[in-house]
Amino acid sequence: MEKGKTGLVDWMMRVLLWLYALVSVPLYLLFLHHAGDRWGQQLPADDDLRFWLPIVVPLAAFSFTTMSSMSWWRSTQDRPFLLGRKDWRFMMVFVVALSLMAGVFGSAHQDVAAVLPTVMVTSLGIVGLWLLPPALSPRLLDALRPEKSPTAPS
Repeated sequence: MEKGKTGLVDWMMRVLLWLYALVSVPLYLLFLHHAGDRWGQQLPADDDLRFWLPIVVPLAAFSFTTMSSMSWWRSTQDRPFLLGRKDWRFMMVFVVALSLMAGVFGSAHQDVAAVLPTVMVTSLGIVGLWLLPPALSPRLLDALRPEKSPTAPS
């Protein structure tokens, strides 16, 4: 590919990733704040978690998802693309469980009507947070495309 075309493709990919992140991440964090607040309102009035849940739930989801994403994106050296990734699963299980708990427990009704929007917003938000490290990377396209093995024909 020509150098000029690569720069244009890189720029367009970066704009798409940032547009997606600008929509999905604030929606996800606002949802978690609101769900944490509603979850906290169900606790006794003297419980300190009433104050902390709307703050801690979005911060935990943001930090753990970003750390997990960075761990996954950086674990590409000396491994086939998409295989052999490590050190990211536990944090993502924690974030998904935390998001689902906040959404379901913060809902007025703990049923399918609470689970479906929670799953949708969690999925959108986690994908947006997952794509932040490559969007910030100066070598975006190199991070997204698989490495060619030395024996592979070019």
